[in-house]
This record gives sequence, C-alpha cells and structure tokens, in this order.
Amino acid sequence: MAREGKALPLRDICEFRAGVGFPLQFQGRRRGELPFIKVSDLNRSGNELFISRAENWVDSEAAATLRARPVPAASVIFAKIGEAIRQNRKRLTTRPTLLDNNLMAAVPREGVDPGFLYYLLCTLDFEELIEGSALPYLKTSVLEEIQVRLPPLTAQRHIAERLGTLDERIELARQLNRTLEALASKLFQAWFVEFYPVTAKSEGRRPIGLSDEAAALFPSEFTSTDDGPLPKGWRWGTLGDVARQVRARARPGELEASTPYIGLEHMPQRSIALAQWGTAAQVQSQKFRFRRGQLLFGKLRPYFHKVGLAPVDGVCSTDIVVVEPQREAFLGLVLGHLSSTEFVTFADAGSDGTRMPRTSWERMSRYPIALPDEQCVEAFDQLTRPLFDKLLANIHVGQTLAALRDRLLPQLISGEFQVLEAKSHSTLSTRPRPSIA
Repeated sequence: MAREGKALPLRDICEFRAGVGFPLQFQGRRRGELPFIKVSDLNRSGNELFISRAENWVDSEAAATLRARPVPAASVIFAKIGEAIRQNRKRLTTRPTLLDNNLMAAVPREGVDPGFLYYLLCTLDFEELIEGSALPYLKTSVLEEIQVRLPPLTAQRHIAERLGTLDERIELARQLNRTLEALASKLFQAWFVEFYPVTAKSEGRRPIGLSDEAAALFPSEFTSTDDGPLPKGWRWGTLGDVARQVRARARPGELEASTPYIGLEHMPQRSIALAQWGTAAQVQSQKFRFRRGQLLFGKLRPYFHKVGLAPVDGVCSTDIVVVEPQREAFLGLVLGHLSSTEFVTFADAGSDGTRMPRTSWERMSRYPIALPDEQCVEAFDQLTRPLFDKLLANIHVGQTLAALRDRLLPQLISGEFQVLEAKSHSTLSTRPRPSIA
C-alpha cells in the first residue's frame, strides 16, 4: 500500500465513521443482535484495550429504523464530542457494533493491521485537534488530513504484537485485582454483615471455608437487639469507633512537582484499586496528604461510589476524605464497610447541596456497624491483608508496564526503533479477545 517511511494522510489508512442518534425508546435493552455503544461504555469497560461491555443492545429492525450502519469488528472507537475527548480513551471492537453520535470509529483499510491502527491513533493528542469552546468536538475533515507513517504490513503486525503483549500483561494484573477485590468483599460480607459463621454454628453446621481455628472465634448463637440479631458478645457501634479522618493539609508551594496527586477523576467507580494518578505539578490549591495504605472516599457526589486503597504516599483533592483505621488490624473491616453499596447509599442520603452534593466525615462516622471481638477482627486481617498487599503490588506492576509501553509506543510507531522478525506471526487482531457482554 505504501513504501516504508512514506507519509500518508489518515484517510488513506482508515475510514472515519460517525455514530447516530440514540433515542430514549431504544435504550435500556440488555439483549439484542448488536451492542449500541455510548461514551459511558468506554469508561465502564473493564478492559483498557477492547470494548468489553455494553449497557444497551438493539435488534436489526431497530438498527434499520435508526439508519445505523454497524462498524465492523477490529475498528477503533473513541469520543468525538464533549469533555470525553480529553480523556483520550480508545477501544477496539470485537464484533459488529453500533455507536451513538458522540462517538466515532476508525475502520482500518486493506493492508492496515487493526492493532497497529489502534496504537497509531494512541500517539495522537486529540486535545490539540479540538474545535469549539462551549461544546468541544473533533472534525472528521481535520482527522483525515493528519500525516502519518505506515510501515509494511509485516512490520505493523510486529509492532502491534509487542505493544499488545505489554497491554495483555497489564490487563492480567487488572483482572487479578478484580478477583482479589471480589474475594475480599465476599469474605467481609459473610463475616461482618451476614454473620454466616454464626448462623452455621447456631444450626449445628460447620462453617464452610473456615478452618477449625477461625470457626472457633465465632459464637454459636445470636443476641436479640432492637436493631436486629447480633452475634453473642458483639455490640452495635459506628464506623467512627473503628476509623478516623486524616486532615493533613498541604499547600501547592510545599509540594515537589513529582508528588503523586489523586483527584476524583483518577478514581474508578466501584473499585478499590486506584491504578491512576497525576502529579502535584498540576496542583494549584490546597490539598490533603495521604499515606500508602490509607483509604480515600470521594465525598463529592458520593453516589458515584469512588472508594480506594491508596497505592502511594501523595496528596488528594479536598473533595476526597482520607480515612485510616483506629488500629492497623481494622483495615479490612473499615475498607469493607467504606466500599459497600450500603455505606455509599447512607453517605449519599446525608449529602448537602443539590447540584454538587457532598457528604462529610461527620455523617460518614455515624454509619452503624456490628463491632466484633478483637480476635475475630485480627483473624480477618490476617486473612485479607495479603490480598490487599497483592492488589497494591499489581497496581505498581501495571504502572511499570504502562510506562514502558508509553515510552516504546511513539518510537515504534515512528520507526525510530526497528522491530526484529518474530518467530510467532500471531497479531493483536487475531489473539483471543473478550466478548462484549
């Protein structure tokens, strides 16, 4: 298609396709023939490379009514309108897919490897291409004229394979963290919310999954209270009995530029793994300091459910509450409550403000909880702390691999680094990929 090193406009490498309007009457269907992807699906997707989740589906009849033309599998999709452009998220499709009109697809032309096209587009800073002020947008005619270098197809595949290998390892670390999170959450719910070991023993059954030593720590009967049954020997209390707020203020002038900074924009929803952060170089106002292993809770619009375990020492937005357990052994107990749906609902119900509701530690600390005996808490800490340590270690592995990928990406794409012939001829576009669910 082109000689190595020859500059080509993007229109010769891919076809840009815009999405279509998605009326409300077609939204909300969880089954169908075609996934209908919205910008929120790019943010929600558990996979950073492929689009793996869709909240809306349509059948072929609805697609025809909408005059929607599906983009084929192995197309690159990204936001074309609104602030989502600045987030620079791009995903590869894994099946024919419909897009709403806030999204655009780059469909590779013949002789262009989809994985290479994905990484090529990742080198472009879309923020520099934004037009409009009130409503930012990307203009197709501008994208089409961008000059890029297209190496031979074999070299494209080798580049995509090497970069894809790094992304696959990053994704494996993320998947393991999701498993660790789910396991820790299930254990917390079973021990301190559902009281499963006590229920089993009260019915004369051996608690499944517990050693004899752990099972012996739980009573075999409940005490009746005004607030419901409680394991005998336990008592009702509040989150403030086992956790406290940390308010260590930091001014911009006191911070080194490289100090890690976590804002609400860095915190994922419903995940305690905080794998992204910025630096204090972008900080212009007062912040709060936090230490590795402390807990961060997004108090602005708490219904967004942004709660995490700090992976580094750093500073955070004042719209984030820094929390630490009263005792080190209380970490799993406090984190379990703080990250639960029930707690987030409680915090949100007490928020002040309409447009920008905020909760407070005063409200959060009053959350009612069951207070177990110390031996039970310490046993839970011994069981779950290795999970949290592994989760934090995986975050740093992912950061290291992402930094390596980001350094290699422009050098490989530009041809500054030549790619050696690989023994394997598998490519990113032919590797097993997640199905859209």
